[in-house]
Amino acid sequence: MHIPGLNGQQVLAAAVLISAVFFLGVKLLNPTPLVIWSTGTDFVIQTEHIGDIYTITDVAIIICASLVVCASALTLLFYDQIHIVTSSQPVQTKAPEPEVPLPSPLEERRRKWEAVLPTLKEDQQLIYQSILDADGLIPQSDIVEKTGLSKSNVSRTLDILESMGLIERRRRGMGNIILLK
Repeated sequence: MHIPGLNGQQVLAAAVLISAVFFLGVKLLNPTPLVIWSTGTDFVIQTEHIGDIYTITDVAIIICASLVVCASALTLLFYDQIHIVTSSQPVQTKAPEPEVPLPSPLEERRRKWEAVLPTLKEDQQLIYQSILDADGLIPQSDIVEKTGLSKSNVSRTLDILESMGLIERRRRGMGNIILLK
């Protein structure tokens, strides 16, 4: 059985951790038996070693189990930082690959918006392109000026584009701001 993300050494450290915690718990919960005798007016306490609840063996097991718990827990926590390659073969390093710059969110959106453009009809394409040219944010009155279409035609087309989920209109003063989604 393979646990994703763990290698053999980490699985061994986890098994040792679990075992040590078990032995530590058993020893802490089950000290050497203690017998109390009552002789009427006196009480007599009897253990394997007089005066001790934990024997020297118990203390040694508790200390060893505690050290094993700490060591295996630290191994699991910091494995990636302390792991040293002990291979007999020399480690070959690859030349660093050139960093490919990630596209900015605006570039990603622009690609998505441009992919939508060919699916639209003539007036829709014209209006959508004018919004796209303005980086996805333009006042509605500027669309009328840029496209040369009538206000009513622009308004109807924007209604269609909005119902398609491609744009969003937001009220700004006396007019609307159009945003590409």
